[in-house]
Amino acid sequence: MAKKLNPKPIPKPAPAKQPVKPANTPAVKIKKPVNWFSVNYLCIFLAVVSFVIYANTLAGGYALDDVMMIKDNQFVKQGFKAIPELLSTPHMRGYLVIPNDLYRPLSLVMFAIEYQVFGPIPAAGHLFNVLVFAGCVVFLFLFLNKFFNGEKTSIAFIAALLFAVHPIHTEVVANIKSRDELLCFFFAFWSLNVFMNYMKAGKMLQLLLGALLFFLSCISKETVITFLVVIPVLFFLYYNENKRRAVYIIGGVIAATAVFLLIRTIVLTTYHANEPSATTDFMDNALVKAPDVAQKIATEFFILGKYLQLMFVPYPLLCNYSYNSIPFVGFGNVWVLLSIAAYGFMACFCIVRLIKNKKDPWAFAILVYLASISLFSNLPFLMGAEMAERFAFFASTGFCIAGALAVEQWIIKARAKDTTVLKSVNVLLVLVPVFLIFSSMTISRNSDWRDEYILYKTDLEKSPNDARLHQYVATALAETKYFEETDTLKQKAMDNESVTLLKEALRLYPNFAQAHVELGRVYDRQRLFTLAEDEDIKALTLDPTSSTANNNIASVYISTGRYRQAIPHLIKSIAVNPNFKFAYLNLANSYMQVRSYDSAIINYKLMLAFDPTYSDAYQQMATAYFQKQDYDSAALYFKRITELKPNDPNAYNNLGAAYLNAKKYPLAIEQFNKTLSLNPNFLSAYANLGKSYYTSGQYETAINIFNKELSLNPRNPSDIPYIALSYQKLGKMEQARQYEAIAKKYYSNFKLE
Repeated sequence: MAKKLNPKPIPKPAPAKQPVKPANTPAVKIKKPVNWFSVNYLCIFLAVVSFVIYANTLAGGYALDDVMMIKDNQFVKQGFKAIPELLSTPHMRGYLVIPNDLYRPLSLVMFAIEYQVFGPIPAAGHLFNVLVFAGCVVFLFLFLNKFFNGEKTSIAFIAALLFAVHPIHTEVVANIKSRDELLCFFFAFWSLNVFMNYMKAGKMLQLLLGALLFFLSCISKETVITFLVVIPVLFFLYYNENKRRAVYIIGGVIAATAVFLLIRTIVLTTYHANEPSATTDFMDNALVKAPDVAQKIATEFFILGKYLQLMFVPYPLLCNYSYNSIPFVGFGNVWVLLSIAAYGFMACFCIVRLIKNKKDPWAFAILVYLASISLFSNLPFLMGAEMAERFAFFASTGFCIAGALAVEQWIIKARAKDTTVLKSVNVLLVLVPVFLIFSSMTISRNSDWRDEYILYKTDLEKSPNDARLHQYVATALAETKYFEETDTLKQKAMDNESVTLLKEALRLYPNFAQAHVELGRVYDRQRLFTLAEDEDIKALTLDPTSSTANNNIASVYISTGRYRQAIPHLIKSIAVNPNFKFAYLNLANSYMQVRSYDSAIINYKLMLAFDPTYSDAYQQMATAYFQKQDYDSAALYFKRITELKPNDPNAYNNLGAAYLNAKKYPLAIEQFNKTLSLNPNFLSAYANLGKSYYTSGQYETAINIFNKELSLNPRNPSDIPYIALSYQKLGKMEQARQYEAIAKKYYSNFKLE
């Protein structure tokens, strides 16, 4: 019988001994390598690029509608205290009253805050435009990264980078007024990001925040209305994990839009600014007078083709597209046919791709472009402008997405998930040239916006048939450059150049009312009053409600002494534009001339409400009170002038005269002495000071002052009677009779009391 072996148990290995750490030796931390291609770093890179590309706009001034929205906007200039009014009034109300206004308060509120904090400094407005634009780029990138479920971060980055450097955006960023477009985009894509988070997490706070952000986008500008098409497609076809949440998102968006439209209707109706039937001006949109329906529609497709062309080749870029920069064309025009074919292809391509794949990104890119540009196509209704590069701001996102998808399909291919593919040679060979070309074009175009005159002059060279650009250049010369120049010969040359430009504008379009207005203004300054009046009459025939034309013809009447004719025109001017401060000044001056002092005072006060530092208005108002013999009120406003002009001897002399007539002799003496301290040869001040001493019983001093006056001007005998009377009051009759005899040579009826 075999013996069984008793195998020895295999000993377990002893546990490894932990190395003994030396006392007080810190644990070594292993640093992870920095992932420069993470979402956070890519966001920072995009923000920096956006800022650098537009940094040269910070040196720019005001241009185009900046004057209406900021520089001369009476609400914005009030700062913080005007915010409630800005939220409850039509868009243009701080500058102009129009029958068909808009409701876009958010950008105006931001301008008012900037004005309060920084004052009338264009650099502040430009800075915030660049910062908001950088935010737009970052939110677009984050949205696209979510759209691709974080699997194609490189594609989202390329699309956002293309959006950041595309030159077609220069108008929106470089023109401060276009903050409304920037804020609309900023809040729109922020809301999309929040709604996407809600689709994942389902938190009610996210839904409410998204709806609030969408509402803020609405009150920035109406462009976001096109998202009522984009958002349902996005959350029912693409980002559609939860249908119920998608329904809530659509409900939130509709509710936010409804609240906006309700507020808009109430505000505009309250101010009688909700008349859609109000005529669009031909110079703003020439399509209102298209020769026929066929040419109107054909020209609209021609314009749509230009938008598409500017996406691929952003040149030439123009600040204005008025008559006759885009001529009327028919359906026989090859560019019209190509435009129809291109848009027809895009629409069919989008539908077919959606049928084949409900999550096709190409279809989404085309949908965003078509939905956004359709609002500005003039096809459903005429816009306030025939064409504008700012109208393509939202639509360009679709183009940029498509551009990134093209890079993915033909270069990146299957490596889209790897963000390090962005530094591959093939990708850089595409991105670097596009980046450099577009960036250089953008930076160069920004420099055109640094000065209003340079902008208009540059664009006129590219669009020589645009009637309004001729008028813009002439106006910049006549109203800005002219006052910056001190050489009278150069000023005269500027006026002559303005006349030439305006005549060319009128050759292009003889019924151009604003060109007649500006031509009349230049003739008025040249004192060619007959020519100025003719131009103003032509302007008023074309546009009887023109505030500027009514003011200008009144100015001609004032210059030629026809004050009563001026008054009704100035009243009309103010009715159209209640914020036209110089119309109030001209009206007040006209009332002064016809001796309607109370009416003059009312209008001087209205003018001063706009500009409390305008010393001429205080001067005239004080004079009006003086003429009414209300010397105390006159003194009040003459004193304000001394505060505004502390080194002006006339101001103190006038104040002293008011005190003198009010029989406040010590105060009068004080002011006349101040006058003489500033101008020791001020004869009128000596005369007034002598009378003040005489009427207050200081006869010896009065005699000395009058003698000082005579030593400076021996041929002026007007105050000799006061010397005679002063000697009489002192009982020095011999001297009194000597001066009485001298006075009688000039004043036959003078006799000592």
